Amino acid sequence: MDDMKKKWMGKVLSAGLITVSLLGGAVPTQAAGDNNIRVALFVDIGKGYRGVVPSVTLTAEKGMEVTLTGPEGKIELPELDGDAVRYRVDEYHLVVAQTPDWNQAQQIAQLMSQKKYEGSIQVVNRGGQTLYQIVSGTYDTYQAAAAQVAAVAQATGQKPIVQGPLRLEAGQFKSLSEAQKWQEAFEQKGIAAYPVLLSNGEKVKYAVWIGDEVSQEALSSLARKASNALPNFSYSAPSSQSYVVLKQDVFGSPDEPIWKYVFSPQAKLTVEAKKADGESLLGVVERDQRTYRGEMELSEYNGHLTVVNELPMEQYLYGVVGSEMAPGWPLEALKTQAVLSRTRALWQGNKYGIANVSDTVMEQAYYGYGKESEDVREAVDETKGEAIYYQGNLVESLFYSNAGGMTADGTEVWGNPVPYLRSVESDDALPVDGVNVWYRVQLADGSIGYVRGDLIKESGTDDTGARMAVITTENTNLRLGPSTSTRVLSTLPNGAEVTILSQEAEENAYAWTRGPFTSAELTAMINANQDKNKAPRIPGNVTSLKVTKRGPSGRVIAMEANGIPIKVTAPDAFRSIFSQGGTALRSTKFDVEVVKGGQFLFRGNGFGHGLGVSQYGARAMAQGGYDYQQILQHYYQDVTID
Repeated sequence: MDDMKKKWMGKVLSAGLITVSLLGGAVPTQAAGDNNIRVALFVDIGKGYRGVVPSVTLTAEKGMEVTLTGPEGKIELPELDGDAVRYRVDEYHLVVAQTPDWNQAQQIAQLMSQKKYEGSIQVVNRGGQTLYQIVSGTYDTYQAAAAQVAAVAQATGQKPIVQGPLRLEAGQFKSLSEAQKWQEAFEQKGIAAYPVLLSNGEKVKYAVWIGDEVSQEALSSLARKASNALPNFSYSAPSSQSYVVLKQDVFGSPDEPIWKYVFSPQAKLTVEAKKADGESLLGVVERDQRTYRGEMELSEYNGHLTVVNELPMEQYLYGVVGSEMAPGWPLEALKTQAVLSRTRALWQGNKYGIANVSDTVMEQAYYGYGKESEDVREAVDETKGEAIYYQGNLVESLFYSNAGGMTADGTEVWGNPVPYLRSVESDDALPVDGVNVWYRVQLADGSIGYVRGDLIKESGTDDTGARMAVITTENTNLRLGPSTSTRVLSTLPNGAEVTILSQEAEENAYAWTRGPFTSAELTAMINANQDKNKAPRIPGNVTSLKVTKRGPSGRVIAMEANGIPIKVTAPDAFRSIFSQGGTALRSTKFDVEVVKGGQFLFRGNGFGHGLGVSQYGARAMAQGGYDYQQILQHYYQDVTID
């Protein structure tokens, strides 16, 4: 195998990464070239990760270099002032409100955010007055925008109007400053006007376009108004499809607006950061203000603003390994993750059409430069280009947090065997070390919950021999489960008496509990699943819930409720049936216990689907002196690492 093909693949989230596969696939063609990978931060193609925003704000300490590519060719755009720029596709949108009062504009934008509507603040000048427009959404048709007007009006109490991408060109000019001078002349007459950057395939041209219209009738009316106000211009429809309309938004202080590049749906923008302190990093405000290596490509794709981070594969892995496994873990464990992640990236091919992968756990987490560290970079560099193969094909690289002592066989997750994934022992118990003890307690009113062990003191037993205790701090949280991440049910005062029902280790990646669930709660969950799978419902309430079959690792592969089989499309789907607070069970390696009051408690081990590499197991093996190849070949059978 030549070097080019060879030199290409925690804090892990619960469910991990699963798609149906047997032998893997051939080495995919890379959309961005052999050495680069394209990562979608925002994309929607109807499957996989689906997440978009109407606009995106990029930041760079020393400014940005922007390239416009469209039907007329490719040009470098002139540098504009500022270390932040907002980008938006030139489509229909709503102007929810317009006001000269900055505070009022902020209040409306905040209200929209509370109501789950996007609302950015655009600043314009009309007749010598500064106005703030609250802009929401992008829509590729007028009808789609108009359909949202009533809902936004009801949510905000405002009177939104639809604005669009139809404009008239008033003229072309030699410089941006000259275009801005004439923009001001139109604005003094109360006419919306914007400087525009155009491409003729060789250099930038400057123009002034007027209007934000939604129909030809509106354009005709605008032409008459403009001709009366400034008769020395000839007004015509713009001919260029490679353009950027320059608007301004407020980003923080109203005294320092930022440029907003409203670009043609037929074009794309490529943005690179100028180097600062030896690095070239772009921040993405709408992606939790993370920073990234490489360049950002912005385009209209499948009807939405799409943002793709293109960068060298190995630099991408710096951000992935630090996101998927904690820096500071043994180097051989980090190297294991590097090979796994490189393999997974390669295996995806060109999944999103415009990008190879997303930045989410739909493929694998990629949180950018902020997750890098020296040891992570070392792990990636020392395994450069290596990936896992079975019979000459890339494997489907699978990993997760914790196997609960034994990895899964393919039959336990997908319902079919996978030749390179068989159940093996995994030393995963590290997360249990040093965790807090929690008590499951019952209050005088009969309510049940969990209290952390250091906030409670045993006081003896009652007449029935039950352990009694007293709360030792004010406003102690009674929680749904043995973890500070679970919901607070109520708060207890200092001195409150409780009955101890049981004690648990604080929930961790190795051991967990869910519930207890009442019979009615279980019935509702199981019947919703049965309906979805067109299977017989459970009559009455569940009084018996049993595991009827387990796989080689002890994972659940069949269950019955009241003697009726619970139907699933694949065994791993049992996790999603019994959810609590919107969260599925951490694994299918569990037992069901009947506890006081006839309720059902799930007690389990492991965190994730269990196929492939347990990250805590890899850590334990690395600490035991195994290298990354030995670790990989323990969890993957009959594979080569090239």
